[in-house]
Amino acid sequence: MFGRRVRVRTHRGDPEPTLYIVAEPEAERAMDILKVALARSYHDYEDLGRVTEQLLKALSLQPGTFTRT
Repeated sequence: MFGRRVRVRTHRGDPEPTLYIVAEPEAERAMDILKVALARSYHDYEDLGRVTEQLLKALSLQPGTFTRT
């Protein structure tokens, strides 16, 4: 299984976005997990692509969990 790297910003021009690694292979589902957990639906969420299973294991992420990077 692979995961997703997601950038969260308060707006498109935000100079300090937050990056998350989400243990979910589907981009839309990964962003939904963050929206619910962070309760910040008004923020801008952008999928930046896949991350490897090795990275998920190194970060000790289980399916459906995430970490801030």
